[in-house]
Amino acid sequence: MEPPILLHLTTGLLAWAFIALGASIAGLYWLPSAHTQFWRGFWFMNGIWGLIDGIIGWANLLTRTVDPDFLRQILSINSGLDVGYIVAGIVLATRSQPLLKGFGWAVVVQGLFLLIFDLTFLAWT
Repeated sequence: MEPPILLHLTTGLLAWAFIALGASIAGLYWLPSAHTQFWRGFWFMNGIWGLIDGIIGWANLLTRTVDPDFLRQILSINSGLDVGYIVAGIVLATRSQPLLKGFGWAVVVQGLFLLIFDLTFLAWT
């Protein structure tokens, strides 16, 4: 496999992880006085996803080469999972508890980004 695709994939994922973690820290620190439970859930869930994305990106840094067919397979599976994340996020966002609504919208945001990210790299491979 060409090294640039793995480097771009890893760099993009780590950048997204740092953005999600930074935003979640700022969001949790400066919670608005209105709808506190919603925003607490939203920023906390974004932080969890940022942490997981960062771990996956870090693991990619340890990988030297990846077979292009294997990478296509992984990106295809991830794209399907991303759709599942979006659906699960929508289900959570329709709940009456503000905390669950916040969790749901965070999962939708993360799922949408990851779907676009995975499909972009799937088209590139």
